[in-house]
Amino acid sequence: MIYPLQFPNCLGIRFKYVMRLLMCCLLCLATIGCISTKYIEQKQYLLNIKTLSEKKIASNECLVFVDHVTAIAPFDQLDFLYRIKSSRYLTDYYHAFLVSPTEQLERVLTNYLKALGNFNLDTTESLAVQNKLQVQITEFYADYRDHDHPNAVIGLHFVLTKLVDDKSVVLFDKVLHAQVALKKKDTSSLLMAWNVGLQDILMRGIRSLNAVLSKNPCINSMAVPGSNLKKIVN
Repeated sequence: MIYPLQFPNCLGIRFKYVMRLLMCCLLCLATIGCISTKYIEQKQYLLNIKTLSEKKIASNECLVFVDHVTAIAPFDQLDFLYRIKSSRYLTDYYHAFLVSPTEQLERVLTNYLKALGNFNLDTTESLAVQNKLQVQITEFYADYRDHDHPNAVIGLHFVLTKLVDDKSVVLFDKVLHAQVALKKKDTSSLLMAWNVGLQDILMRGIRSLNAVLSKNPCINSMAVPGSNLKKIVN
């Protein structure tokens, strides 16, 4: 009989056809997977705040110990943070810092203090140092609540204390803010605005620290007893 002999061949042809379709689908999925992986690859960035020339150490200036920079959660995360509503933030997993904001700010802060501060830095927190500076990041995000007017927002909390009779006395305690408009709603503009805002805050903060320390004589300065502290002209 002809039909019984042809029936198995039909099954074989159908099986080969199905297998070819399956292989094509698997190849397509693999190709799409490779494309998607490249598309969602995370990009990493660093802040690029202008470095200042550091001045020479003066013998008649106060000593100030600078503590490690800290941050209020979630402003120390690597991923960029976007504010889209008053109480709603979004995390961008595809655009992130290579190094945490606190680590980056710590290096910049040290440079600006050495360049602009009318005091010397003590990195060892020796017993002779009476003055202690603490800086904390209180805001660090892109404000996209107004779609047509996006801003980069930064906030730093400066606390300067002085040890008097084994007690810490607060000499300066202030949160400084900066809100810089973005030229475009893109990553390059956001980074540039963050750089501008941080530089502005650091310069304002150090001017305030200079003014405070000029009114509070330091007995732990490197000057000869009885010498006057250098004054600053604001």
